[in-house]
Amino acid sequence: MPTPASKRDYKAEAARETEGRKQARRDRMNARNAYEREHGDLPTNKHVDHKKPISQGGTNAPSNLRVISKKQNESFNRAGPGGKQVGKA
Repeated sequence: MPTPASKRDYKAEAARETEGRKQARRDRMNARNAYEREHGDLPTNKHVDHKKPISQGGTNAPSNLRVISKKQNESFNRAGPGGKQVGKA
């Protein structure tokens, strides 16, 4: 169960974050922004998804991006090593 927002120490979390994770987040945000520039603004209940995950050799190229619902994007079985998706999306 996630920690309630009132009990999270956001400053400590930010201080622990590695440069690699910061860059990965920037890349994801840039991919969404590029998709929105090309296709228009998306509602908040939609996610820009990578057809082939970056962790498996995918890229942020527009041809590797698609829009799916937030519910669908967050509903994968993530019981694999390191919380990775198990099975097909």
